[in-house]
Amino acid sequence: MNTADLHDFFLALGAGDFERVASWLCEDVVLEFPGRRFGGTFSGRRAVTVFMRQNQRLFRGGLKFQVHWAGIVDDRGVVQWTNTGVTRAGGEYGNRGVTVFRFAEGKIALIQDYLDTETLSLTWPAAGERAAEQNEK
Repeated sequence: MNTADLHDFFLALGAGDFERVASWLCEDVVLEFPGRRFGGTFSGRRAVTVFMRQNQRLFRGGLKFQVHWAGIVDDRGVVQWTNTGVTRAGGEYGNRGVTVFRFAEGKIALIQDYLDTETLSLTWPAAGERAAEQNEK
């Protein structure tokens, strides 16, 4: 992995290209996403990509990411980013954060997200709404 790959990872995520996103992930990748209501630890390529796909569906056309800085040292990578989008209800959304990666055998083995969860919670559907949305798919 190199910093160009990290930029491309966020471009693919913003474009909804989950096949490409999955190609960078180890089979046993782990995602640690903050927040009690919406966060958690997700294990395995399928679980991680499903979570990412569901998050993108909360926004009209998904979230678009801009990478401001990326760096790699040994088996760790860090990306500072902002994102923007329009909620399904039509509200403007924007957040900023840092994602820390750990690599193994040239792929992403661990993703740890750090972002403003208060901003996120204003747009995140209630548990019942999210369950109903998942049943529609």
